[in-house]
Amino acid sequence: MAAINELLIQQVFQEMLKYKPSLQKMLVSDEDEDETLDARFLGDIIIKNFPWPIGVELRRLFSASMRQLDRLRLDQIFKTIERSMQFISFVMICQIWKENKEKKIDISENLGKEFSSRLFVLTMGNYTWLIRTIGNLVQSNSIAWFMPEMGTNFDKKFYAALDFWVPERNDIGHYQINLTHQEIEKRCVEYEEKLAYILERIAFLCKYKLVSIREIKVIHPKNQPAKFNHIIDLLNSSDSDFKAQELEEQKFAESQSVLLMKSLKTLDEYLNLSPLIIDTSHEVIDDKEKFDIKEDIFMYTKFQNDQLHYIGTEVTEKCDLRCLHNYPILVSQFWDMMSTFGVQQ
Repeated sequence: MAAINELLIQQVFQEMLKYKPSLQKMLVSDEDEDETLDARFLGDIIIKNFPWPIGVELRRLFSASMRQLDRLRLDQIFKTIERSMQFISFVMICQIWKENKEKKIDISENLGKEFSSRLFVLTMGNYTWLIRTIGNLVQSNSIAWFMPEMGTNFDKKFYAALDFWVPERNDIGHYQINLTHQEIEKRCVEYEEKLAYILERIAFLCKYKLVSIREIKVIHPKNQPAKFNHIIDLLNSSDSDFKAQELEEQKFAESQSVLLMKSLKTLDEYLNLSPLIIDTSHEVIDDKEKFDIKEDIFMYTKFQNDQLHYIGTEVTEKCDLRCLHNYPILVSQFWDMMSTFGVQQ
């Protein structure tokens, strides 16, 4: 595994150090200060410091089952790229949705129609279009990015690197399959380099925290201002046993939401990614209709037949999430998002 992944891991880790210098201390083990950690340990650090939807795909890519230059590894490279593009586009969509609500940005009718048509059914081509178009829209309106690194890292070269992946997948979601073993080996090597470039350009994600708001408790002592105790799960982990934390503030965040935060110390700056990314791990299974609900982080894929469709990050089978207790809220949020682009329910 080290031979296959080492260059990718080293390149991405070195880029992450630019944005999070505290990772430098992980380069040396506690037992021997002169001993540099091998690629497996660095790979685990990368996984833990990327947001869960991307980190879980990297965990698979760095796993023992991906040690061969075969079809399995090639498909996982594709999946890692696609999930990275999906996550980035969701962050950008939620930012312009927020900016539009705050009257900081206007979206023309023609552009709104294009947005809406692409948001109803997401594809690789749509992710690329959304990332480029939103990038240009924010720049032309002189809007400050929630993650300022997008303004410097997302340029024409980056957009062109995303374009490369679009022809590799057709409209029904299948990658090219008629490849010889030699062609697969060559693509594994070539595409790993292209994957490394994308991951380097989004390495700044290690600075931010993806969290799920599990619960908000009101604490209001007598003759004192109310405080709000947020129970949150940190969605940056190498496994699905997310680390819970408590954050007490004099204001409250949106409940039952997945947030991208600039710091775990304060709720001053965050971006709400619901309903595009949702967490089902806190659903109470209180009737038979909910037996099929799996605990996972789900990513929106399409709105079809009046239903929101999601894909799990760990769950591989299709799940009908309409019986979630907050499903009506998710649908309402979806249409509120679509109204940003001039589409009414």
